[in-house]
Amino acid sequence: MMLEWLRRWVLSHAPTPEKEAEKALYEARMALYRAEQRVRDAVMYAEYYRERVSFLKRVKDEGIENVTDMRAMRPYAAQGPSSSQATLRLHPKAVTNE
Repeated sequence: MMLEWLRRWVLSHAPTPEKEAEKALYEARMALYRAEQRVRDAVMYAEYYRERVSFLKRVKDEGIENVTDMRAMRPYAAQGPSSSQATLRLHPKAVTNE
């Protein structure tokens, strides 16, 4: 009786291709999430440095007295919640509908 229970327990917990695929799917989704987060961070840093380079070029060319930070001139309330965020465009195959 105990051996039969033990045999059924081992069979129910044995690694099957389906169980291994389920675990690998979870790990792949987590890796994808982390990769997409790194892409969003990279886009944010690129936008920051793009704005900074543009500002510094204008200061160099026009002088600090003639240059104002255009972001300071825009009323904050007029900006949409996503207007300050860069748009991330992924390849269509990378987007999944789950």
